[in-house]
Amino acid sequence: MDVPVLVVGGGPTGLATALFLARHGVRCLLVERHTTTSAVPRATHVSRRSMELFREAGLEEEIRRAGFEVVREGDPRARDRPARFLPRVVLGAASLAGLPHAEVLETGEEELAVPGPCAPFWCGQDRMEPLLAAAAARNGADVRFGHELTGLRTGPDGARAVIRAGATGRSYTVDARYVVAADGARGGIPERVGISREGHGTLAHRVSILFRAAPGAWDRTRRFFMCMIRNPGFDGAVMELNTPDHWCAAVDHDPALAEPDGTYAERTCRALVLAAIGDEHADAEIRTVFHWRARHRIAARYRAGPVFLIGDAAHLHPPSGGYGSNVGFQDAHNLAWKLAAVIGAWAGPGLLATYDQERRPVGTATAQQSMLLDGVPPQTLGGATLCDPRTLIMGYRYRSTAVLGAPPGPAFPGTFALRADPGTRLPHLWLRTAAGTEVSTLDLCHGRLTLLAAHPAWARAADRLADATGLPVRGLHVAPAGGDLDDPSATFTAVCGTGPAGAVLVRPDGMVAWRTTGAVPPGPERAHALLVSVAERMLSLPVRDRAHIAYTTTRRTGSDG
Repeated sequence: MDVPVLVVGGGPTGLATALFLARHGVRCLLVERHTTTSAVPRATHVSRRSMELFREAGLEEEIRRAGFEVVREGDPRARDRPARFLPRVVLGAASLAGLPHAEVLETGEEELAVPGPCAPFWCGQDRMEPLLAAAAARNGADVRFGHELTGLRTGPDGARAVIRAGATGRSYTVDARYVVAADGARGGIPERVGISREGHGTLAHRVSILFRAAPGAWDRTRRFFMCMIRNPGFDGAVMELNTPDHWCAAVDHDPALAEPDGTYAERTCRALVLAAIGDEHADAEIRTVFHWRARHRIAARYRAGPVFLIGDAAHLHPPSGGYGSNVGFQDAHNLAWKLAAVIGAWAGPGLLATYDQERRPVGTATAQQSMLLDGVPPQTLGGATLCDPRTLIMGYRYRSTAVLGAPPGPAFPGTFALRADPGTRLPHLWLRTAAGTEVSTLDLCHGRLTLLAAHPAWARAADRLADATGLPVRGLHVAPAGGDLDDPSATFTAVCGTGPAGAVLVRPDGMVAWRTTGAVPPGPERAHALLVSVAERMLSLPVRDRAHIAYTTTRRTGSDG
């Protein structure tokens, strides 16, 4: 086989990569050694930013049907429609039977307060993975479970992989221009291509017990995102799962409770569950038990030649905060559009270097925050302190050659703000099309560069650039009335910092690449020259392509300069 992109690993991050690539029209093959998607919930929280990515990929409604929409505590929908809504609250109680007296430890109001086109969701990995796999295949990706990578050789022009089909035992060869390593914490691709991974190692050994509890075992009117329970028989957390009456109890592994092989017997798990419920006679059934380790490991780099690391293969950290799979989704989304641009020849190969420049600082900083939330002492992490959770979810900032004008500083700014600064997520505003349809600013960026302009001259200059060069760029004039898009709130110029004459250039991943508050330079050739300069720099176009674009632009606009 010969494919542009080979994705190795069919967990959430690998499947998301295949989906995003397919949505960009990139032909890809995904191989996963397991024969099916995960049967265990594991990762459950799909953040608001991740939902924005899946909204773009056409999965928002499917996730809505499969999971719980996360809402504020006290929202009556969580009480009246428990199969659809879940309050974003962390409680502390002596047991589930003691929920009426539970205290609120965390509300999660920060994430819910950030304006966005869609809500966060609580949707277990056992439900997300089938959705991702089906959507990837539906959009053209070749998804193969039960197929295992057994050999990989890389060179300057790509990679040759050997894949074994588990059902037949036969092997076949795949030549790929690029390889995406989504093979997780235990995968060996980083070491195969010479990328070291280092960190604090194992931080804790934990046990997760999935159980079913019959209705009436405790008061279900007070629902929660997570309940931290402490009593003589149980010290850990309980979470609701998407299947009715199914729950997960998680505790630190206690060697004194373990069998000789280190695992927990069913009787031990049942005792822990009954202690968490607070009723030794409760009707509870143990469904699944899995032992796992909270570990920290970060790749020294995210790329080696044609191979890119994403998800747990690149950054491994405790699940505290629910950031793990969400950071992986962001990796996938960032990398997919860049691979599509280079494969589609509308960006230079240098654009791919920005994947490491942008995502590795975010992955490293997120891992540090997760360790702090997991109880790792700040002094162990160089005196690090917790930052605003909104920053982790969507307030991070990219600094790379694909961003023009980003100020120096860390990936996580000290103050959360979304103001259309270069390198940050575009702020969400509801706009209205000429047909009267309501769209989010974030809905406008899919698959192309988008210039949102406060003045129509900028929008027309962007359209002329697209006509002259073939670059996938679209200009849209945003105005309170009479623009390509109407801004009913009349806040676009303030929220996006363009002023009345400027514009903001947004990448296909919804991140701001460039912003100007100035008016369009006089004369069409100057506007074109400026936009050509911006596009060629952020897309890492080679000199010969830059010259071609500039020449073509000049010829088609009739300039004599």
